[in-house]
Amino acid sequence: MRRLRRLVITVLALAWVPASALAFEIPEFTPNVVDPSGFLTASERQTVNDALLGIRQTSHIWGAVFIVTTLDGEPIENVAVEAFEKWQLGQKDVDNGLLLVLAMDDRKSRFEVGYGLEGSITDVAALHALDDYLAPKMRSGDTVGAIVDSFGYLSRLVARDPEALQELDRPSGEGEENWTLGWIAWGVLMITIWFSSPIRKRVVARQRARLQAQDPTLSFDDEDVATSRGTRSEGKGHWFVLAFLSVNPGVFVILLAAWSVLAFVATVAATLLVLYLMIHLPARKYASPERYRRFLEDLARRRAAMIKKGHLKEKAPGVYEYTPAYHASRRSSSSSSGSSSSGGGRSGGGGASSSW
Repeated sequence: MRRLRRLVITVLALAWVPASALAFEIPEFTPNVVDPSGFLTASERQTVNDALLGIRQTSHIWGAVFIVTTLDGEPIENVAVEAFEKWQLGQKDVDNGLLLVLAMDDRKSRFEVGYGLEGSITDVAALHALDDYLAPKMRSGDTVGAIVDSFGYLSRLVARDPEALQELDRPSGEGEENWTLGWIAWGVLMITIWFSSPIRKRVVARQRARLQAQDPTLSFDDEDVATSRGTRSEGKGHWFVLAFLSVNPGVFVILLAAWSVLAFVATVAATLLVLYLMIHLPARKYASPERYRRFLEDLARRRAAMIKKGHLKEKAPGVYEYTPAYHASRRSSSSSSGSSSSGGGRSGGGGASSSW
């Protein structure tokens, strides 16, 4: 399958040469680093060459590096195949060449593997070398270290090093959780759980004051369906709920955010969205006098409907309280609720060159 893919890519690349020759041209080979734009200094090229020559002695891999500024829109797979075929990397009849292509401005990379190495360096292994050895150091600006480390891993893999083989048996990123991201996400959750209520109260108070300054005739003393509940106190039950939420879902937030950067971003974004809604929704009725009057009209309609059902009664002029029938209906609805679910799964996959 790899031979067929290589043949197809080669044919397409050769067919594309007349149209793309002006945009991208493969230079002559300069052992073992081809760096026409001079991204590496002379001493850095020597360091890479020494590492490649050492790998050649220990693992019989004939490695080379091709560094370009940009691919000019060319697929990196085409560039790698064209360079590999033009330079005829590896020993004849052994086909042990291994080419690393780096496109610096495009931040793309690819390992092109000779036929003789395909049994040891699979697509999964090459991608692991790019993602877990090359990419981190390229992101930090250590191009030489990225090249040496990625070739070094593949060399150990070809030599059947047990640790190198074991890396392919575990999921990518296992044991590399970023706990700092996990604790940051947990901290955002703690702010939402413990401080959303006082923040909401302050925002609501500020909105009320602003609205009352616009229209002094407005009264804010009657904003709940029932008005005789008394002063609520935040007792032990309230603090227990907050503590429980800090642990669960707190633990799951830590684990999820530490698992990957994408999960961290999604977790923090979801938590901040919840925080925003908890603060914004109660305050939006104070956006204007007209909106607040519409809120009072809706409140009056809800009271009338509940009084008609026997769930609310007027204890005194302007003072309302829930009836025993209301509390009984709440208990009944909560005890009879249930749920069921069914689901399915989707699957997909593939392989490609990598980026950093």
